[in-house]
Amino acid sequence: MAPDHELDTSLPGVRLLQQWIRQRRTISIQLASGLELQGRLLWQDSEFLALLLAGAERPELIARGRIERIRSLDGDPSTATMPSPRLPLPPI
Repeated sequence: MAPDHELDTSLPGVRLLQQWIRQRRTISIQLASGLELQGRLLWQDSEFLALLLAGAERPELIARGRIERIRSLDGDPSTATMPSPRLPLPPI
């Protein structure tokens, strides 16, 4: 039996990507190879992201393990990158 790979919707990165999908944002995905792809994220699962490139009719499936960075190219700059998992430092 294959292992169960469910998408953990409690993770902040997963929730942010879902928000960007709902908002139909244009995003940039940088792969470990250095290649950068731009398009609109259609869906995500535990293994892949579906990215619709400009002018394309069908999405490209991108393996999560090959991704270095994901950022939004439009919208509010304060939500343009994935939130840091670290808590802010207390004031000095």
